[in-house]
Amino acid sequence: MYLGIRPYAFHAGNMVTMIVYPLLLCREMEKLGKTPEFNFFIFINDWEQDRLAGPNTKTYPFNIFPLNTTFQYATNPDHPAVNIVDYWQNSIVSGISSIQVAFPKVTITPIRNSEMKTHPVMKSHVLYTLQHPHEIADIFRNRTVKEVLNTPLTYALAVCPHCQMAKGSTEVSGSETIIHTCSNCGKTTTAPYEHFDYWFYHKPLAIPRLEICDIDLCITGFDHYNEGDYLIRQDLIDLFGSKAKFPKTLYAPLLMGKNGEIMGKSRGNAEIITLSDLIELVVNNHEAKELQPLDGTTTFSMSEIITEAPSSVFEIKAF
Repeated sequence: MYLGIRPYAFHAGNMVTMIVYPLLLCREMEKLGKTPEFNFFIFINDWEQDRLAGPNTKTYPFNIFPLNTTFQYATNPDHPAVNIVDYWQNSIVSGISSIQVAFPKVTITPIRNSEMKTHPVMKSHVLYTLQHPHEIADIFRNRTVKEVLNTPLTYALAVCPHCQMAKGSTEVSGSETIIHTCSNCGKTTTAPYEHFDYWFYHKPLAIPRLEICDIDLCITGFDHYNEGDYLIRQDLIDLFGSKAKFPKTLYAPLLMGKNGEIMGKSRGNAEIITLSDLIELVVNNHEAKELQPLDGTTTFSMSEIITEAPSSVFEIKAF
């Protein structure tokens, strides 16, 4: 099962997708007389940007690039001497591992994007994305209501080996030689693919992760569905010629903060809510344990929680 997270925090909003729904799935399987034996892959997105930049990241969410660098090279603002991924990964994995207390045959496998860098599947996807950003942009144009500008179109970028910033331009020469010109330090580096680390936009990044780990099921937040994620993922699998299965996917409801915005550390509204209280919030909002897909044509019970159809559109209010 695929569970992905930015190693930036682990608040109640993250827990809905990363703990509550996996836990409820295990409970429902047990009710059906089956022992849950899922392997939960926790994809730690250390290749994600520290902050987004672009013409207007809300109006043009597909014309973006890193403001500075990736989490792989970012420090924790509260503990500047510590890398932010190292700081948060233990908390994230520890929280999700609580599922094993109730379901000991479940396994938890954390994996950073950087650990997959040299895998042939990840390598080929990064190189293709560097070479063909317009093809990826065309999928976004066809599958979302958001306008996609002609420039900038950057969905992968090398990290400068001199200053560790993900800024500038990256080109592929020949089959796999990288030429990166850094707009921060001004240096140009020409070296094999393996010499660099990368920023890789999360939508194309999902495809090699699906293939490498042979993913069957995904649980992710409803904000991704609102971005056209479900159809985009199908098209990207086809574009890359990936051997990945198209996973059955549950889009979990969004947890809203007290200010009415989606909960997130970057929005300043993140909260800590106990797991038992979160489960109660989720279950109470399911209306007799039934979810209603967007089109209103079908209902499915919690025992059928893994489905291609998205979950109902509702908000869990945190008080």
